[in-house]
Amino acid sequence: MVGIPDEEKEKIFQPFYQIASGTKPGTGIGLNLVKSIVEAHHGMVEVESEVGKGSSFIISLPIQNILSTNKSCSSLSEDNIVVQEADLCVEKPKGYYDGNKLRLLIVDDNEEMRHFLADSFLDEYQVITANDGVDALEELSKNNVSLIISDLMMPRMDGLTLCKQLHSEMLYSHIPIILLTAKTDLSSKIEGMDIGADAYVEKPFSIQYLRACVRNLLASRMMLKTKFTEMPFVPLKSIAVNKAEEQFLGQMNEVIEKNLSNIDFSVDLLAKELCISRSGLFAKVKTMADVTPNELIQLVRLKKAAELLVERDMRVNEVAYAVGFNNPSYFAKCFHRQFGLKPMEFVTKWKKY
Repeated sequence: MVGIPDEEKEKIFQPFYQIASGTKPGTGIGLNLVKSIVEAHHGMVEVESEVGKGSSFIISLPIQNILSTNKSCSSLSEDNIVVQEADLCVEKPKGYYDGNKLRLLIVDDNEEMRHFLADSFLDEYQVITANDGVDALEELSKNNVSLIISDLMMPRMDGLTLCKQLHSEMLYSHIPIILLTAKTDLSSKIEGMDIGADAYVEKPFSIQYLRACVRNLLASRMMLKTKFTEMPFVPLKSIAVNKAEEQFLGQMNEVIEKNLSNIDFSVDLLAKELCISRSGLFAKVKTMADVTPNELIQLVRLKKAAELLVERDMRVNEVAYAVGFNNPSYFAKCFHRQFGLKPMEFVTKWKKY
Protein backbone atom coordinates (compact mmCIF):
# COMPACT_ATOMS: atom_id res chain seq x y z
CA MET A 1 0.00 0.00 0.00
CA VAL A 2 1.32 3.44 -0.99
CA GLY A 3 0.44 6.15 1.54
CA ILE A 4 -0.99 5.97 5.06
CA PRO A 5 -4.72 6.14 5.90
CA ASP A 6 -5.71 9.09 8.12
CA GLU A 7 -6.86 6.83 10.95
CA GLU A 8 -3.39 5.21 11.16
CA LYS A 9 -1.20 8.33 11.05
CA GLU A 10 -0.91 8.56 14.85
CA LYS A 11 -0.61 4.79 15.35
CA ILE A 12 2.45 4.43 13.12
CA PHE A 13 4.64 6.05 15.79
CA GLN A 14 3.68 3.40 18.37
CA PRO A 15 6.28 0.65 18.92
CA PHE A 16 5.74 -2.50 16.80
CA TYR A 17 2.73 -1.03 14.96
CA GLN A 18 2.71 -1.80 11.23
CA ILE A 19 0.11 -0.93 8.61
CA ALA A 20 -1.00 -3.52 6.06
CA SER A 21 1.49 -3.45 3.21
CA GLY A 22 2.58 -5.47 0.23
CA THR A 23 6.20 -4.70 1.00
CA LYS A 24 8.57 -6.72 3.16
CA PRO A 25 7.56 -6.22 6.83
CA GLY A 26 10.00 -4.57 9.23
CA THR A 27 10.17 -4.51 13.02
CA GLY A 28 7.65 -1.73 13.53
CA ILE A 29 9.99 0.31 15.72
CA GLY A 30 11.81 2.56 13.26
CA LEU A 31 9.36 5.47 13.39
CA ASN A 32 9.00 5.10 17.15
CA LEU A 33 12.78 5.31 17.48
CA VAL A 34 12.90 8.40 15.24
CA LYS A 35 10.16 10.05 17.30
CA SER A 36 11.93 9.34 20.60
CA ILE A 37 15.26 10.74 19.34
CA VAL A 38 13.63 13.87 17.91
CA GLU A 39 11.62 14.50 21.08
CA ALA A 40 14.76 14.00 23.17
CA HIS A 41 16.14 17.00 21.30
CA HIS A 42 12.90 18.92 22.03
CA GLY A 43 11.75 18.62 18.43
CA MET A 44 8.73 17.11 16.71
CA VAL A 45 8.05 14.77 13.80
CA GLU A 46 4.98 14.98 11.58
CA VAL A 47 3.62 12.97 8.66
CA GLU A 48 1.83 14.12 5.53
CA SER A 49 0.36 11.29 3.50
CA GLU A 50 -2.26 10.47 0.94
CA VAL A 51 -3.30 6.93 0.10
CA GLY A 52 -2.24 6.05 -3.42
CA LYS A 53 0.28 8.89 -3.70
CA GLY A 54 2.87 8.58 -0.92
CA SER A 55 4.11 9.96 2.40
CA SER A 56 6.40 12.72 3.67
CA PHE A 57 7.87 12.94 7.16
CA ILE A 58 8.86 16.35 8.52
CA ILE A 59 11.29 16.71 11.43
CA SER A 60 11.50 20.06 13.23
CA LEU A 61 14.31 20.82 15.70
CA PRO A 62 14.67 24.00 17.78
CA ILE A 63 17.74 26.04 16.89
CA GLN A 64 18.94 26.21 20.53
CA ASN A 65 19.78 22.49 20.42
CA ILE A 66 22.48 23.07 17.80
CA LEU A 67 25.84 22.45 19.46
CA SER A 68 27.71 24.91 17.29
CA THR A 69 27.64 25.65 13.60
CA ASN A 70 31.35 26.43 13.84
CA LYS A 71 32.32 23.20 15.58
CA SER A 72 34.18 20.82 13.34
CA CYS A 73 32.91 17.27 13.31
CA SER A 74 36.51 16.06 13.03
CA SER A 75 37.16 17.38 16.55
CA LEU A 76 34.89 14.75 18.07
CA SER A 77 36.62 11.77 19.64
CA GLU A 78 36.51 8.24 18.25
CA ASP A 79 34.38 7.24 21.24
CA ASN A 80 31.41 9.10 19.76
CA ILE A 81 29.11 8.29 16.90
CA VAL A 82 28.68 11.40 14.75
CA VAL A 83 25.57 12.27 12.74
CA GLN A 84 26.43 14.95 10.18
CA GLU A 85 23.98 17.15 8.27
CA ALA A 86 25.50 20.16 6.49
CA ASP A 87 27.39 22.15 9.17
CA LEU A 88 25.46 20.59 12.10
CA CYS A 89 27.21 18.05 14.33
CA VAL A 90 25.23 16.03 16.88
CA GLU A 91 27.04 13.70 19.28
CA LYS A 92 25.60 10.40 20.45
CA PRO A 93 27.64 8.50 23.06
CA LYS A 94 28.80 5.10 21.89
CA GLY A 95 28.70 3.56 25.37
CA TYR A 96 25.61 3.38 27.56
CA TYR A 97 27.38 3.59 30.94
CA ASP A 98 26.60 4.91 34.38
CA GLY A 99 28.73 3.50 37.19
CA ASN A 100 25.91 3.70 39.73
CA LYS A 101 23.51 1.49 37.76
CA LEU A 102 23.27 -2.24 37.10
CA ARG A 103 24.42 -3.27 33.64
CA LEU A 104 22.24 -4.98 31.02
CA LEU A 105 23.40 -6.70 27.83
CA ILE A 106 21.06 -6.37 24.83
CA VAL A 107 21.64 -8.99 22.10
CA ASP A 108 19.86 -8.62 18.75
CA ASP A 109 20.99 -8.74 15.13
CA ASN A 110 18.45 -6.08 14.12
CA GLU A 111 20.01 -2.65 14.57
CA GLU A 112 16.69 -0.84 15.03
CA MET A 113 15.59 -3.28 17.73
CA ARG A 114 18.95 -3.02 19.52
CA HIS A 115 18.76 0.77 19.68
CA PHE A 116 15.10 0.71 20.66
CA LEU A 117 15.74 -1.67 23.58
CA ALA A 118 18.87 0.20 24.67
CA ASP A 119 17.03 3.53 24.69
CA SER A 120 14.13 1.94 26.59
CA PHE A 121 16.36 0.94 29.52
CA LEU A 122 18.85 3.81 29.71
CA ASP A 123 16.93 5.65 32.41
CA GLU A 124 17.39 2.81 34.94
CA TYR A 125 20.40 0.78 33.81
CA GLN A 126 23.77 0.81 32.10
CA VAL A 127 23.37 -0.82 28.68
CA ILE A 128 25.80 -2.55 26.35
CA THR A 129 24.79 -4.20 23.08
CA ALA A 130 25.83 -7.14 20.90
CA ASN A 131 24.86 -8.24 17.38
CA ASP A 132 24.53 -11.96 18.16
CA GLY A 133 25.59 -14.66 20.60
CA VAL A 134 29.24 -14.60 19.49
CA ASP A 135 29.47 -10.85 20.10
CA ALA A 136 27.61 -11.30 23.40
CA LEU A 137 30.25 -13.71 24.72
CA GLU A 138 32.94 -11.24 23.68
CA GLU A 139 31.19 -8.44 25.61
CA LEU A 140 30.80 -10.69 28.66
CA SER A 141 34.54 -11.34 28.67
CA LYS A 142 35.07 -7.58 29.09
CA ASN A 143 32.09 -6.50 31.23
CA ASN A 144 30.26 -7.60 34.36
CA VAL A 145 26.58 -7.95 33.45
CA SER A 146 23.56 -8.27 35.75
CA LEU A 147 21.04 -9.47 33.13
CA ILE A 148 20.82 -10.35 29.43
CA ILE A 149 17.98 -9.67 27.00
CA SER A 150 18.48 -11.68 23.81
CA ASP A 151 16.64 -12.27 20.57
CA LEU A 152 16.04 -15.93 19.74
CA MET A 153 16.79 -15.96 15.99
CA MET A 154 20.26 -14.58 15.14
CA PRO A 155 23.13 -15.51 12.78
CA ARG A 156 26.32 -17.25 13.98
CA MET A 157 24.92 -17.98 17.45
CA ASP A 158 21.20 -17.79 18.25
CA GLY A 159 19.56 -17.10 21.61
CA LEU A 160 19.05 -20.76 22.55
CA THR A 161 22.69 -21.61 21.86
CA LEU A 162 23.80 -18.53 23.81
CA CYS A 163 21.64 -19.58 26.75
CA LYS A 164 23.12 -23.10 26.72
CA GLN A 165 26.63 -21.66 26.50
CA LEU A 166 26.04 -19.35 29.46
CA HIS A 167 24.79 -22.16 31.67
CA SER A 168 27.76 -24.36 30.77
CA GLU A 169 30.30 -21.66 31.71
CA MET A 170 31.14 -21.24 35.38
CA LEU A 171 31.80 -17.53 34.91
CA TYR A 172 28.40 -16.77 33.38
CA SER A 173 25.94 -19.40 34.66
CA HIS A 174 24.54 -16.99 37.29
CA ILE A 175 23.40 -14.31 34.81
CA PRO A 176 19.62 -14.26 34.24
CA ILE A 177 18.52 -14.20 30.60
CA ILE A 178 15.28 -13.11 28.95
CA LEU A 179 14.62 -14.48 25.45
CA LEU A 180 12.66 -12.43 22.90
CA THR A 181 11.07 -14.25 19.99
CA ALA A 182 8.43 -14.10 17.29
CA LYS A 183 7.85 -17.84 17.74
CA THR A 184 4.57 -18.43 19.56
CA ASP A 185 4.38 -22.24 19.54
CA LEU A 186 4.43 -24.02 22.88
CA SER A 187 7.38 -26.28 22.00
CA SER A 188 9.65 -23.26 21.44
CA LYS A 189 8.65 -21.82 24.82
CA ILE A 190 9.28 -25.12 26.58
CA GLU A 191 12.67 -25.49 24.89
CA GLY A 192 13.66 -21.99 25.97
CA MET A 193 12.70 -22.60 29.59
CA ASP A 194 14.27 -26.06 29.65
CA ILE A 195 17.70 -24.72 28.69
CA GLY A 196 17.64 -22.20 31.53
CA ALA A 197 15.98 -19.02 30.23
CA ASP A 198 14.50 -17.05 33.12
CA ALA A 199 11.72 -15.53 31.02
CA TYR A 200 10.35 -15.91 27.49
CA VAL A 201 8.73 -12.84 25.90
CA GLU A 202 6.87 -12.96 22.59
CA LYS A 203 7.10 -10.28 19.91
CA PRO A 204 5.42 -7.88 19.55
CA PHE A 205 5.68 -7.08 23.26
CA SER A 206 4.91 -4.22 25.61
CA ILE A 207 8.11 -2.45 26.65
CA GLN A 208 6.45 -1.83 30.03
CA TYR A 209 5.97 -5.58 30.43
CA LEU A 210 9.59 -6.27 29.48
CA ARG A 211 10.79 -3.63 31.93
CA ALA A 212 8.67 -5.27 34.64
CA CYS A 213 10.25 -8.66 33.85
CA VAL A 214 13.73 -7.17 34.21
CA ARG A 215 12.87 -5.40 37.48
CA ASN A 216 11.27 -8.50 38.98
CA LEU A 217 14.16 -10.79 38.05
CA LEU A 218 16.74 -8.42 39.49
CA ALA A 219 14.63 -7.73 42.60
CA SER A 220 14.17 -11.44 43.33
CA ARG A 221 17.93 -11.96 43.04
CA MET A 222 18.54 -9.04 45.41
CA MET A 223 16.07 -10.47 47.96
CA LEU A 224 17.98 -13.76 47.97
CA LYS A 225 21.28 -11.92 48.49
CA THR A 226 19.85 -9.83 51.35
CA LYS A 227 18.36 -12.86 53.05
CA PHE A 228 21.68 -14.70 52.84
CA THR A 229 23.81 -11.84 54.18
CA GLU A 230 21.50 -10.75 57.01
CA MET A 231 20.17 -14.07 58.36
CA PRO A 232 22.78 -16.16 60.23
CA PHE A 233 21.46 -19.63 59.44
CA VAL A 234 20.65 -19.18 55.74
CA PRO A 235 23.19 -21.25 53.74
CA LEU A 236 25.25 -20.01 50.82
CA LYS A 237 23.45 -22.23 48.31
CA SER A 238 20.19 -20.39 49.06
CA ILE A 239 21.15 -17.66 46.57
CA ALA A 240 21.38 -20.20 43.72
CA VAL A 241 18.62 -20.01 41.11
CA ASN A 242 19.74 -22.90 38.89
CA LYS A 243 21.66 -26.16 39.17
CA ALA A 244 24.89 -24.72 37.82
CA GLU A 245 24.89 -22.00 40.49
CA GLU A 246 23.99 -24.47 43.23
CA GLN A 247 26.88 -26.73 42.23
CA PHE A 248 29.35 -23.84 42.14
CA LEU A 249 28.20 -22.37 45.48
CA GLY A 250 28.24 -25.80 47.12
CA GLN A 251 31.81 -26.37 45.97
CA MET A 252 32.88 -22.91 47.14
CA ASN A 253 31.24 -23.35 50.55
CA GLU A 254 32.95 -26.71 50.96
CA VAL A 255 36.38 -25.22 50.20
CA ILE A 256 35.87 -22.35 52.66
CA GLU A 257 34.61 -24.60 55.45
CA LYS A 258 37.58 -26.92 55.01
CA ASN A 259 39.82 -23.91 55.65
CA LEU A 260 37.82 -22.24 58.44
CA SER A 261 40.59 -22.36 61.01
CA ASN A 262 43.32 -21.44 58.52
CA ILE A 263 44.02 -17.75 59.16
CA ASP A 264 46.18 -17.65 56.01
CA PHE A 265 43.38 -18.80 53.72
CA SER A 266 43.00 -16.20 50.96
CA VAL A 267 41.02 -15.33 47.86
CA ASP A 268 43.93 -16.56 45.73
CA LEU A 269 43.77 -19.98 47.39
CA LEU A 270 39.98 -20.09 46.96
CA ALA A 271 40.27 -19.22 43.26
CA LYS A 272 42.94 -21.90 42.80
CA GLU A 273 40.75 -24.55 44.47
CA LEU A 274 37.83 -23.59 42.23
CA CYS A 275 40.02 -23.50 39.07
CA ILE A 276 38.98 -19.95 38.28
CA SER A 277 40.93 -16.71 37.91
CA ARG A 278 40.96 -14.21 40.76
CA SER A 279 39.27 -11.57 38.59
CA GLY A 280 36.70 -14.10 37.38
CA LEU A 281 35.94 -15.14 40.94
CA PHE A 282 35.54 -11.52 42.01
CA ALA A 283 33.11 -10.76 39.16
CA LYS A 284 31.03 -13.89 39.76
CA VAL A 285 30.81 -13.57 43.56
CA LYS A 286 30.05 -9.85 43.37
CA THR A 287 27.18 -10.45 40.95
CA MET A 288 25.80 -13.50 42.75
CA ALA A 289 26.09 -12.39 46.38
CA ASP A 290 26.72 -8.61 46.16
CA VAL A 291 29.88 -9.00 48.27
CA THR A 292 33.56 -9.40 47.44
CA PRO A 293 35.24 -12.83 47.75
CA ASN A 294 37.04 -11.64 50.92
CA GLU A 295 33.72 -10.54 52.42
CA LEU A 296 32.12 -13.84 51.42
CA ILE A 297 34.87 -15.86 53.13
CA GLN A 298 34.36 -13.85 56.31
CA LEU A 299 30.58 -14.18 56.05
CA VAL A 300 30.77 -17.97 55.77
CA ARG A 301 33.06 -17.99 58.80
CA LEU A 302 30.65 -15.82 60.81
CA LYS A 303 27.70 -18.01 59.87
CA LYS A 304 29.63 -21.06 61.04
CA ALA A 305 30.44 -19.17 64.25
CA ALA A 306 26.73 -18.52 64.80
CA GLU A 307 26.07 -22.22 64.39
CA LEU A 308 28.82 -23.17 66.87
CA LEU A 309 27.67 -20.61 69.44
CA VAL A 310 24.10 -21.92 69.45
CA GLU A 311 24.60 -25.65 69.00
CA ARG A 312 27.78 -26.26 71.02
CA ASP A 313 28.90 -25.27 74.48
CA MET A 314 31.91 -23.24 73.35
CA ARG A 315 33.28 -19.96 74.63
CA VAL A 316 33.43 -16.94 72.33
CA ASN A 317 37.23 -17.00 72.03
CA GLU A 318 37.15 -20.73 71.19
CA VAL A 319 34.64 -20.10 68.44
CA ALA A 320 36.71 -17.19 67.12
CA TYR A 321 39.81 -19.36 66.76
CA ALA A 322 37.78 -22.23 65.26
CA VAL A 323 36.55 -20.07 62.39
CA GLY A 324 39.87 -18.43 61.53
CA PHE A 325 40.01 -15.26 63.67
CA ASN A 326 43.22 -14.83 65.68
CA ASN A 327 41.74 -11.92 67.66
CA PRO A 328 38.53 -12.66 69.65
CA SER A 329 37.84 -8.95 70.11
CA TYR A 330 37.95 -8.35 66.36
CA PHE A 331 35.77 -11.43 65.85
CA ALA A 332 33.14 -10.03 68.24
CA LYS A 333 33.19 -6.69 66.42
CA CYS A 334 32.72 -8.36 63.01
CA PHE A 335 29.95 -10.59 64.37
CA HIS A 336 28.07 -7.61 65.80
CA ARG A 337 28.41 -5.65 62.57
CA GLN A 338 27.10 -8.56 60.50
CA PHE A 339 24.17 -9.76 62.62
CA GLY A 340 23.39 -6.76 64.84
CA LEU A 341 24.14 -8.59 68.11
CA LYS A 342 27.24 -9.31 70.16
CA PRO A 343 28.09 -13.04 70.32
CA MET A 344 26.67 -13.61 73.84
CA GLU A 345 23.58 -11.52 73.09
CA PHE A 346 23.10 -13.70 70.02
CA VAL A 347 23.39 -16.89 72.12
CA THR A 348 20.88 -15.60 74.67
CA LYS A 349 18.39 -14.68 71.95
CA TRP A 350 18.55 -17.93 70.01
CA LYS A 351 18.52 -20.22 73.04
CA LYS A 352 15.08 -18.83 73.89
CA TYR A 353 13.64 -20.55 70.83
